[in-house]
Amino acid sequence: MNHDMTDLATRLAERAAGSWQEEAAVWLLATHGHWLPELERTQLVIADVDGQSRIAWRQVAVACLSAGDGSLIGTLSEWQVLRLACLLTGRHALSLANVSLLDEPNKRLALHAVAWASGGRAWADSLALLAA
Repeated sequence: MNHDMTDLATRLAERAAGSWQEEAAVWLLATHGHWLPELERTQLVIADVDGQSRIAWRQVAVACLSAGDGSLIGTLSEWQVLRLACLLTGRHALSLANVSLLDEPNKRLALHAVAWASGGRAWADSLALLAA
């Protein structure tokens, strides 16, 4: 991940701090690597006047409903990651009917993120889901 994306991921994580669900969603997108630059490119990451950044989750969820028909670009597996991130926030209902399209590395990331959202980062880490 390049320096600008690391800074963006840090700002997003700071904004999400305190909400396991949003922390997990931001972590998933930052660790996955594809979506933060893509969301920034399409102006779905918003910089607030206080210097913090946030993801426009509602617009991202809408984009997920028409995956591939808008300005966001991703593979089928990548779209599943984005859908899961939206779901993890607890504010959007999207289908994960194609979750089987996740490749092995994305399955591990997804499982870790779900564990984080439900029990916090330390609990997710204790499950060692990211160990290869």
